[in-house]
Amino acid sequence: MSLSFGLQLYTVRDHMDRDAGETLKAVKAMGYDTVELAGTAGLSPAELRQLLDEYGLRAFSAHVGMDALAEDVDAEIDMAKTVGADYLVIPWLGGGTTPDRTAWEQYAKEMDVAGEAVRAAGLKLCYHNHAHEFEVVDGETIFDIIFNTAAPENLAAEIDVYWVKHAGYDPAEVIAQYADRCPIVHFKDMAATPPHTFTEVGRGIMDWPAMVDACKRAGVQWYIVEQDICPEDSLESARISAEFMATLS
Repeated sequence: MSLSFGLQLYTVRDHMDRDAGETLKAVKAMGYDTVELAGTAGLSPAELRQLLDEYGLRAFSAHVGMDALAEDVDAEIDMAKTVGADYLVIPWLGGGTTPDRTAWEQYAKEMDVAGEAVRAAGLKLCYHNHAHEFEVVDGETIFDIIFNTAAPENLAAEIDVYWVKHAGYDPAEVIAQYADRCPIVHFKDMAATPPHTFTEVGRGIMDWPAMVDACKRAGVQWYIVEQDICPEDSLESARISAEFMATLS
C-alpha cells in the first residue's frame, strides 16, 4: 500500500500567485489529495476553501508566522478552521542571525503559549526546521532546546529531512528521536552534485527506505512533498515528485 502524501504549496507558489484555481486543479490531477498552505495566494480563507472543495483537495495544515500568532492567535485559528486545517506550523525562526540559548528558550516559551491556545481550539501547533536549528549551543542542538523547553502537548515537530541532512545529521535518526512528536514530515530531496541544492523527490541522494521506515515507526501521519526552488517549471517538479511518492510504501 502506497503512502498518503500531500504537497506544500510553497513548491508551486509562482503558479498559485497567478491562478490559484488552475494550480489546485493541476495539483489534484497529479495525484495529490492533500496540501499544506503557505499563505492564501491573495484569497480570503473562505475563497480558498471554496477552491479546495471544488477540486477535491484538503488543506490539512497551514504555515503561519510566529509574529502573526503572537499578534492575533485567534485570527490564525479561525483561518485554519475555515480552510479545514488541523495544524498550524511555524515555518522559520532565527536563521542568519541565530540568537543565543536564552533567546531560543524564549522563542520556545512563546511557541508553547501559542500552542496552548491552538490546542484549546482543537488544533495542533508545529515547528518546521531548517539547518540552523542543528547548530550546537552549550552542548545541545537548538532543535533539542526548542522541544525540551516547549511542552509536547503544545508544540510538535514538522521535520524537514533535507535541512536535517544539510546540517550533517541523519534524518531517520532525528525522526526516531522525536517519535510520537512529529506528525508531519517534509519529504524533500538533495541533488547529488555540489552545492547539493533541491531536486525532485526520488532524483537525489536521500535514503528514502530508511526515512519511510523511521516515519512509520514514529507514527508520522502526513508525508509532504516540498521543493524550495525548482530549476524549471514548478508544477512539473511537483508532478515528478508525486510519481515517485506513489511508489513508496
